[in-house]
Amino acid sequence: MRILKLIDILRNMSDMDHKLSLSEIASLLEQEGVRVSDRKTLYDDLQTLDEYGYETEYDKGYYLSEAPFSISEIKIIIDSLNSLKNLDESFLNELKRKLYSFISTYETKELKKLEYRGKHKDTRFINRLEDALQAIISNRALIIQRKNNKDSETIFPVFLYRQNDYYYLYYHYESHDKIYHARFDNITSMKLTDKENDITITKQQIISNIEESTNAFYSAKAKLIRIDIIQDSEYLRSRLNDDFVNIVFGKTSFSLKASISDVLFAKLASYGDQIKISDPKIADQYISFLNKIIIRNTADHNSN
Repeated sequence: MRILKLIDILRNMSDMDHKLSLSEIASLLEQEGVRVSDRKTLYDDLQTLDEYGYETEYDKGYYLSEAPFSISEIKIIIDSLNSLKNLDESFLNELKRKLYSFISTYETKELKKLEYRGKHKDTRFINRLEDALQAIISNRALIIQRKNNKDSETIFPVFLYRQNDYYYLYYHYESHDKIYHARFDNITSMKLTDKENDITITKQQIISNIEESTNAFYSAKAKLIRIDIIQDSEYLRSRLNDDFVNIVFGKTSFSLKASISDVLFAKLASYGDQIKISDPKIADQYISFLNKIIIRNTADHNSN
């Protein structure tokens, strides 16, 4: 009974921004009618949970880091359920209650604010999707605006790609052929223009960019990584949302699952001193990656 109650407490009362000390866990267990004799009992219980797949993390307190569903996965499922026309309301609410039981009460509160509840949003999404496809087919520019960014941009879309239940729009700007990408649901408005694209993007360029920017982050060996936000801004969070599919934000940090590779480190390096890798081992690998670049660039400079 103590183990079962402990799972409920960690699942409902803890997350990356709300950690629990051993004293707090013991107090919450006692409120549930379960008395804890000493701290070693809780240490043993937490180790037992880890052995059975309930991964806990310690960072000035304990929290449950793994669950059957992530926040982003639950959001996708609930948004899909909300979009169904003929689903009984009571049945829908019961399904949502069960899904929310996999995350903390704090995360549930935040996630409910983001729920898709109507059909108008879905209609606008489809219209934007059609505009993007039309721009690609007719080789024309789009004027777009992103979340958390008041300024509009003129882009030339070249490819639309679906990965991990998200659409990504690959594009370049007028002045050069470097390919960028944005997560489609982070684009809030889109207008098709008559401006024609006069830069040729080869199929190989697109394929290479997709492999580097999306697929290479995820594999069977993907690991949960926590990263602290040093210089927070809406623009930074918007960029991170575009770059990483399964990112989960906290107040001063974020977590994501990714394969540890030079591709990941190259992407993280683009954020400069705005972020800091929390895990010392991964941080050391990242520093080694940066040192390799410095050594290579220094050698190239000396040879020139």
